[in-house]
Amino acid sequence: MRLRKLRLQGFRSYATLDLDIDPERRTLFFGSNGSGKTNLIEALSYLSAGRSCLRLAPDTAVRWGDMFFRLEADATSDSGEDLTLEYVFQTTPKRQNACFIRGQRSPLTSFIGALPTIIFLPEHLDLFSGAPQGRRQFIDALLAQLIPGFPAARLEYDRILKQRNAALKMIALGSLPQAELMIWNRQLAASAIPIVQHRRTVLSALSSALPDAAEHFGESWQDVRIDVQSRGGDSEASFLAALEEQVTRDLVTQTTSVGPHRDDWQIVVDTRALPTFASRGQQRAALLSLLVASASLFTEYRKERPIILLDDVYSELDAAHQEALTATLSDAQILMTSTHSAPGHPELLQRLVSDGSVRDADV
Repeated sequence: MRLRKLRLQGFRSYATLDLDIDPERRTLFFGSNGSGKTNLIEALSYLSAGRSCLRLAPDTAVRWGDMFFRLEADATSDSGEDLTLEYVFQTTPKRQNACFIRGQRSPLTSFIGALPTIIFLPEHLDLFSGAPQGRRQFIDALLAQLIPGFPAARLEYDRILKQRNAALKMIALGSLPQAELMIWNRQLAASAIPIVQHRRTVLSALSSALPDAAEHFGESWQDVRIDVQSRGGDSEASFLAALEEQVTRDLVTQTTSVGPHRDDWQIVVDTRALPTFASRGQQRAALLSLLVASASLFTEYRKERPIILLDDVYSELDAAHQEALTATLSDAQILMTSTHSAPGHPELLQRLVSDGSVRDADV
């Protein structure tokens, strides 16, 4: 996929922006802190994933004094097909969003992934040492773009999980017989297993690609893999058994302790989980390896290369990692942000971001 144009209206620091993107060159957007560089990455996140990559509510992205924002992108697929995407959010008179593909309104679950992207943010460097929720979000965001129907399946699981938790509270209060819980157990198991299986399949593919990817970033890990931690199993029978085993605990806590919302995964090197021994530099190499491996899955699953979005790349990656990353992903379109320009890199199209505007820079 190649991005050719980005248009913003009422989005954060941008009153309006009509930006042509060179599909054949790497682009560096640079400017001081607060100038609006990350806003461009976030806008593309909405157009790709239907939400902010910063995990912020869309209300926060509406420009001060406005009541809505509109984001549009023109792109061309690897097969030469033109694509137009639009995401609109309004706060009044009713808080709502709308998504459009080639001018036709699309449900959000179908809109996600139409513009395939891989995003690197500075906070991703804490992926392995941080809470399991971040790792679940990472793999589910990837699956949402790779597997048609996954976003809808995850929404359905979350809906049933919420209802089961409500049933646990009612049982604890004595207003619902415990036998009623089996109804929700069966529904939860049926909705959980496709999610579990998709995660295992994709994590297995990433695990297979990790050794070669890590070598590009200077890590000769011979025994490196992704270890999946799940107590629910990968069949409805095993999942139901796990729910029954934890029912006493669930009734006390009034929450569901088994399921995809509790699962985790970690990169393991020579039987040791990465965060237990790896330096900051090694964790950075592991993250970049994971991003490169993820990019390869788009070609396998979608027959489409993702657009690579790298936020604050020069402050977070040293020169060796920068060069290895761009060399490894040389066949993909790369958009980067930084607080400073990169003199001596004529291969880069460098653009200055300042006060809600973007202009070509003479570097």
